[in-house]
Amino acid sequence: MVDLDNPTPEQRTQAISALRAKLDAEENDYCTDLDIWRFSVARQLDVDKSAAMIKEWYLWRKSAGIDDLPVAQANNQHPVPYPIRGYSSVADANLTPGITVKEYQLKVNKYFGGGCWHKRDKDGHPVYIERIGRYHIKDIPKKCSMGELFEYHYLMQEFLSRTVFPECTQLAGRDISQQVVIFDLAGISIGMLSHIPALNMLREMLAKDQLYYPECMFKTYVVNAPNMFVTAWKLIKGWLDPRVISKIHILGKDHAEELLKQIPAHSLPSFLGGSCRCSHMAGGCVPSVPMCNYPDLPRKAFVSLRHQVQVSYAEPRHSYTCDVSPVDFDQRSPWGSPMSSPQTLQNYATWFGFKKDSPRSASDLADAPLARTRYMYMRFMADRGRGMVVEVMWQPFGAATTAGLYVQDEEVLIYPETLVDPQRAPVLLELKVPNRAGQLVFNWRIANFDEGQAPFPGPEEAQIPIVLEYSIDSEDDLLEEFQLPPIKRD
Repeated sequence: MVDLDNPTPEQRTQAISALRAKLDAEENDYCTDLDIWRFSVARQLDVDKSAAMIKEWYLWRKSAGIDDLPVAQANNQHPVPYPIRGYSSVADANLTPGITVKEYQLKVNKYFGGGCWHKRDKDGHPVYIERIGRYHIKDIPKKCSMGELFEYHYLMQEFLSRTVFPECTQLAGRDISQQVVIFDLAGISIGMLSHIPALNMLREMLAKDQLYYPECMFKTYVVNAPNMFVTAWKLIKGWLDPRVISKIHILGKDHAEELLKQIPAHSLPSFLGGSCRCSHMAGGCVPSVPMCNYPDLPRKAFVSLRHQVQVSYAEPRHSYTCDVSPVDFDQRSPWGSPMSSPQTLQNYATWFGFKKDSPRSASDLADAPLARTRYMYMRFMADRGRGMVVEVMWQPFGAATTAGLYVQDEEVLIYPETLVDPQRAPVLLELKVPNRAGQLVFNWRIANFDEGQAPFPGPEEAQIPIVLEYSIDSEDDLLEEFQLPPIKRD
């Protein structure tokens, strides 16, 4: 009897050889040993059934053009299909409206509750998190076609297979071809669980996954499952293979202990019981359009950014200083020039967090604490390259001199060096700015040879300048310009 989860090398080799003998030359050339083994396990080592499954899979991939999907990998500039955290083959990123991101991807993302490939478990498997309870379930069947959902889903599956699994394999020193999945049902309602059009879409997607992407799941945790989920689960179980069902764990609100047995605390988001917050990324660990925990910017937000510069491998750095100043209490700016305009005073009061209906006015700034922390956003993109490292320094102003000028205090690092991929798609970063007058200093540089996995360009390509475009805005200005709802932070 073969343990399908822990076969001996001899058992695995024998099963692969037996199945390859049933395939023609073209199919054999196309399939890796890992492909062969996955399909063998999916059919319980039944050679004839496994061979039939591979033949159907092979024909589907060729007819559907699956190999031609724009999958983000270290050696290309395709954008990631979904948010990702904690990998080096592609930098941490959200889904933003780059030129090559298709409209249906942005549309589907608008109704999904929020998902992310978020680091790895204790065994080296990638962890995928999906906030099902935040889905706009009824909008998905109405506004997204089945073809759009499938194409998006296949792109994500190929990204997992071609990019995420290989990196995990390299880090673990053994084959990693399965992921840990967490479905968070917090916020789910009985109407969502009983919506027939959405359930039909789910059934079709599960059927395709079992047929074309078998044995890709190590474990699945369904957390924050309410009592009413039991009825829906009885229905969903009927669509799944018994082997798949055996890997699914249904947990309620007390799920943290079970999750932490499989996933380190530093790799598990805080809202699931871990310690990770991914505060360096807009939206944190799992950005969500329906939850409004980050700005969902339209394409036009990246069409004409305010600043454009060129960097190169010979001159790889660029810096920009942004002045952030409250109203001086003697109505003079930090540079000594009068700011007599009442509108200017009120603008600065708003900048520092005083809502329009606040009883405080600009003249109260000397005696009143600031209402809330300020946030700033930086949008930027590059037309080529292998990624950039960005950092942000805060240079606060100290006490005013007798001449009405401020003395600059020692600078503080508020956003440590982080590798991003602005050549894949636009990058949106969120900055929490201290409630003091000062300056923000933004530093960009082209990634070094030991940062990330993207290859260095050849001699001719290295001579072509990289165009860096960027804009920097306060949160209020950004939301007002693009008519977005307020950001809801944990």
